[in-house]
Amino acid sequence: MADNAKAFFHAKTEAGKAPEASEPQARGHFSVASQENDAADRGLQTMFEFDPETDSLKWSDQDAAARILGVDAEGVAATREAFSACIKGAEDEARAAAFVGERPSYSCEYQLKRTDSEGHWVEERGGWIGSGASRRLISVIRSIENRKRREEQLSWLAVNDELTGHLNRTHLRKVLETSLAGMIAENRSGAYLLAGIDDVGAVNADFGFDAADKVIAEVGARLSSVLGPEDRIGRVAGTKFGIIISETDPDQLRQICVRLMNVVRESVIETKGGAVAASICLGAVTLPDQADSSNAAMTRAEAALDAAKRIGKSSWSAFTDKTDAVSMRRRNTHMSDVILTALNERRVRLAFQPIVSDLDETPKKFECLIRMRGEDGQNIPAPEFIPAAERLGLVHLLDRRVLELALNTLAVIPNIHLNVNISMETVKDFVWAEGYIALLRNHQDLARRITVELTETQVIDSIDASIEFVSEIKRLGCCFGIDDFGAGYTSFRNLKAMDIDILKIDGSFVTGVSSSRENQLFVRTLLDLARNFGMQTVAEWVDNEADAMLLKGLGVDFLQGFLIGKPETNPDWLPDGAPNEAPQRPDRRQS
Repeated sequence: MADNAKAFFHAKTEAGKAPEASEPQARGHFSVASQENDAADRGLQTMFEFDPETDSLKWSDQDAAARILGVDAEGVAATREAFSACIKGAEDEARAAAFVGERPSYSCEYQLKRTDSEGHWVEERGGWIGSGASRRLISVIRSIENRKRREEQLSWLAVNDELTGHLNRTHLRKVLETSLAGMIAENRSGAYLLAGIDDVGAVNADFGFDAADKVIAEVGARLSSVLGPEDRIGRVAGTKFGIIISETDPDQLRQICVRLMNVVRESVIETKGGAVAASICLGAVTLPDQADSSNAAMTRAEAALDAAKRIGKSSWSAFTDKTDAVSMRRRNTHMSDVILTALNERRVRLAFQPIVSDLDETPKKFECLIRMRGEDGQNIPAPEFIPAAERLGLVHLLDRRVLELALNTLAVIPNIHLNVNISMETVKDFVWAEGYIALLRNHQDLARRITVELTETQVIDSIDASIEFVSEIKRLGCCFGIDDFGAGYTSFRNLKAMDIDILKIDGSFVTGVSSSRENQLFVRTLLDLARNFGMQTVAEWVDNEADAMLLKGLGVDFLQGFLIGKPETNPDWLPDGAPNEAPQRPDRRQS
């Protein structure tokens, strides 16, 4: 092989090493064999030189080529035709054009047909060098199976629950909306059921968390086994499953509930800790008669489930108006105790999600997202306690605690900037707003590294209170941002009056922006607006590189989303999490 080709290959090899770390695989979704192959192929790459006169390929590393192609060293393709036959599906157009001399260079990704797997993803980059009789096409091929599997995993987790493999809460809600629309359009009846596993806390205590996970997964599998082909199931909370029955009537509904309860308790569940006899309670809502939206269906099924649990284990209850009133009071009382106890016992934590200006940047800016652990050590989803806190008048306490934890973090970690969210209930309440501002005033040296965020829809609801609050915190050196911008209808006058520093573009316009002309047009409009007012912009929900590159090309200042990083309560730079107590500050009177 020519010396210049060898030098080209060496530079590519050093620059193109695959990262060692990888995301944990979703349980039950990827085989052990696939993971072992992935580990063996990680960082694997080689190069070939193509001679157009003889249509031959010369490989820089015959063994590496054999591993990539999944063949013996003697079976490595020696001609372009032989190698192209190893490609799964149609050959990339740019690659084909380059080989016949119609393009000077190319880059593509494709799958190879291998006997040891369904297909193996590789990236190929090549270009022509030399001239005349010595003209050669030099190409580098490297395995990207690890990256593709990560992308597949993230795509799978966006729809499914990791433990059970069923739909997650977010996607089940979408399916429920679609199902409701179909029922209304076709004038048919269905049902939404909420199944809650009885006494999982006791399983945790007696057998351990692994056994409890096994029970949850097995119950989900048993429920799924007796559903119809058009019915859907999803895990909507730690020990609860939502079930969409596509077509039924009140008489059939009882039979369905009994069948579901029976399939769960028909035999014990074997775990490493011992055999567990599981049972469920069910809350049922008929659709669309009792609920014509996913939110109403889920809320009323929760109320019916509460009523079933009051009857006893392995019971079911259908929703009624009386059920809803009793259940709401009961849930309010329970959630009030949960929130207050978590605050008192310092179980309210922060999860930090990075915000960057470039993909290769080390994050120095983070959004603080509230998290709460229950008494059993399990995380309580924010949608379960934030609306309740707002309804019960406890959100002021959560806002205050988030700010305290953020200030404690800034005190021990220099050179970072934190974004904190505040509710409009706190902003509108003079006493709580003043207390919030006073806490910032007492830490004015740290306040300069804080951005306070309000959602656009909240700002619209109470613009006068917002303007006054923003003015006060900016005097202390804080920045102010509007979250979910584009979801409301803030006027230009209000934007100017509030002296906003940052606009966070609503994630619904960011997801898939690279393939949506409408979203691109909307984002361009928002960016022009922000520039005219001298504001910086953040794009939320960035979950793939194509969207990220387009957004940066359009002029977005910062990126935030799962592509950049997921929220972490114990990130590498703060392994113990946000400090519960403020660090000792020097007595200024002695300085």
